[in-house]
Parts: sequence; structure tokens; C-alpha cells
Amino acid sequence: MNKFVCQPNDKIVNGFTNILNGRFYSWIKHVAIEGKKKCIIYMQPWQSVLLISITLIIFGAGLYYDQIKKNTAIAYEDSLLTTQSEFAEDMELNNSVEIKSSAILENSSAWAEKKVHLEVPKSNSHFSHLHKEAIKGDQFLAAIIKSLQDNPNAKKLIFSPFLNDVFIESETTILRSLYSIAQDIKSPNKLVLIVRGHSVKASSLLTRVITESYAKELKEESPGNPLLPKLAKQRREISMLEQSQLQLAKQIQEENENSPGQSIEEIALLAELSQVKNDIQSGVNALKEIEHIHLAQKDPSEYLTIKMLADFGNVQDFFSNIVELKKLLMNQELEPILKKEVNKNLYKLESSLAQEIARGIDHIKRTSRVSLERKIELQKILVDLEMKKNDIHSLHPRFRVLKSVKKQLDEKNALFTSEFKKWQIAKQNLVIRKST
Repeated sequence: MNKFVCQPNDKIVNGFTNILNGRFYSWIKHVAIEGKKKCIIYMQPWQSVLLISITLIIFGAGLYYDQIKKNTAIAYEDSLLTTQSEFAEDMELNNSVEIKSSAILENSSAWAEKKVHLEVPKSNSHFSHLHKEAIKGDQFLAAIIKSLQDNPNAKKLIFSPFLNDVFIESETTILRSLYSIAQDIKSPNKLVLIVRGHSVKASSLLTRVITESYAKELKEESPGNPLLPKLAKQRREISMLEQSQLQLAKQIQEENENSPGQSIEEIALLAELSQVKNDIQSGVNALKEIEHIHLAQKDPSEYLTIKMLADFGNVQDFFSNIVELKKLLMNQELEPILKKEVNKNLYKLESSLAQEIARGIDHIKRTSRVSLERKIELQKILVDLEMKKNDIHSLHPRFRVLKSVKKQLDEKNALFTSEFKKWQIAKQNLVIRKST
């Protein structure tokens, strides 16, 4: 039996091993320290052997785990740095069976990648990251989804392996995982877009959809509907502030309607605003009727019951001529050759009427948009007029809020204009090149 002497000033904590005052104390069975008396700790020989064994096992396990961790980290880093050419060289060193297996995997339809290079002029290198943000943004993702919805066959080919019980993610989530974009390390003015698919055909098709959609979105975007995510967010904030400003101005105007303080300019603007609102409502009603006729699949002649459409272009003339030709066809004595000619002209007139009605619908939509823009413009002018009435509204609580909203709106518009100009510069002379 081993024994160790414990001094009065020594401490033993919870029976665990501890080093105090140069002495080593091991697991104990009983400890009793009373006052300043010395105590003797007895330990069996087998307990010493057990303690030493446990200590060596723990030390060995820790050393083994540390070595495994280091080797794993090194292997992972090496895998990230290994290029395709290095991988090919390693495969050449394998036996013929392994080479044959790798060839089968390379030709397998399990996975395929396509690369696309986006390049901006070197003078605009500092703006290249904006294209990365745009391609990764929700606005562009929605554009790709819409393009695929317009092409059901392409959509089926791209998504078919992922739409099953195993993959529970949405189409948006799946599509986002099928492409990525990163800065070219060697060229700051270049970006590398990688598109993946379950086959070469699928990846090639998705690459085409993405590149064509991006070119289309860049061409068609406007300040009112920007592609860049941060600009889209700023536009939403501006729209909310504009709505708040117009609502506050409207409330103030209604409270001061017909007041002696109204100028001739205000009265004229309010009259025009009222007329524009009526025009917008007429356009909305006409479009609702058009939609109802279309969904109900009624006779095209029903479109002529809509005054805005019936009065457009040559709609009435085409319709009148069609009625006359149909009356001729009802004549039983009409010669076959003449009847054939009448049918031919009738077909042309009906086709022309359909095209004219389509143009008329576009005209109604266009005039409605113009009226809406004019309404907003008039409301803004009236807001500015209200803002100038400091002497009348200086104590009005809504007016103070209106001033605050207008200040925020001016700041947001200035920031948006500046950022949008940068984005327009980044778009100039962009080159999209697929890898061969």
C-alpha cells in the first residue's frame, strides 16, 4: 500500500488528480483534513496501475484524434487545390480497370458542367461585381423561371431528375443550386458562370436559357423595374415613400378643399386630376370587359360592345365589311367561283379585324398607363404646392410628417440615381462568351 503525506495548507479538489506544492495526488478513497493536522492518504497498488493505464489510454486517444484531424484537413485542402488536369494525371497511374471505370463515369449522364465567361472592359473592372450580384439576385432567378415556364419541354428536361419524392425542395431552390458565378482570380474584369445539369444536354440547355435571359433582362430593365437586387430594394422603398407622400398630401388637400387659400393653378390641377381619374377608370372597366369576353370565349363581335374598342382605328369598317360579305354568302344563287372569292376576302377581313382588335387592346393599356403616370405627376405638383404653404400648414401635424417624408424621398431618389448610373456603366460593352 502506498502512502502520501498531506500538509495542512494543501488542497484536494473533488477527488481528481491535482498538483499542489510540488506533490502529485491521485484518486483517493477517503480524505479527512481536520484543522491543521496532517493526514495520511492510502492507495492500493492496483489503483495506481489502473490510474496510470487510464492516463496512457486517454493520452494515446487524444494524440491519435489530433493526427487524424490534421491529416483530414490536409487532404481536404489538397482536394480543393487539385485541378482537372492533375486529376487526369493521377488517373493515368491507375490500372486499366480503374481507367475504364473513370471513362464510364466521365461519359455518364449523372452530372455535367458548362462554363460561361462574362467580361467587362478593363476600365470598368471595379463594376464587374455588380453582374455577379445581378445574376445571383431574386429578380433574375424569377426571369429564368418564367422563361422555363414558357418552354415546358426545356423545363421538363432540366428538372425531371429532381422532381420526385427524394428532392423535396422547390423549383426555385433547385434552380439556384444549378448555377453559380465567381470572380476570375486572374482577371478582375472577368466572371466565370458555371451551369450544372444531370446531362450534357441539360446543362447546355440551361446555359442557353440563362445567357439569353440575362441579355434580355439587361436590355429591357428600366429605372422603374431594375435588375440589380440593391436597386430593386431601393425602388421598393421609394415607391412606399411616394405612396405615403401622396396619401398625406391628399388628406391635407381634402381638409382644405374649397378654402379661400386655393390658387387658380390648384383649381385647374384638381380639375385635370379629376378628369384623369375618370379616364383611368374607363380604361380599367374596358380591360375588365375584354378579359371577361376572352375567358368566356364569346364571339369576337362581342368586343364591339366596348365603346373604347369599337371606336379604335378601322374596327368598325372591318366589321361592317364582314357583315356584308356574310350576307352575300347567304345568297344561294352565288356562283362557286364568286363564292370562293368571297370566302377568301372574308377570311382576310376577319384576320384583319382580329389584329385591329389586338392593337386596340394594346392602345387601351397604353393610354391607361399614360393616364396613371399623369395622375402621379399631377399629385406630385399638388404636393409641392402644399409644401409651399408654410404659413398655412406650419402647425398642421400631417404637414410636418409630409415634410419628413419628402426629405427621405429626396435622399432615396438621389442615392438611387447615383447607383443606377453606375450600373448602366457596368452594363456597357459586356461580353458573354461560352467556353468551348
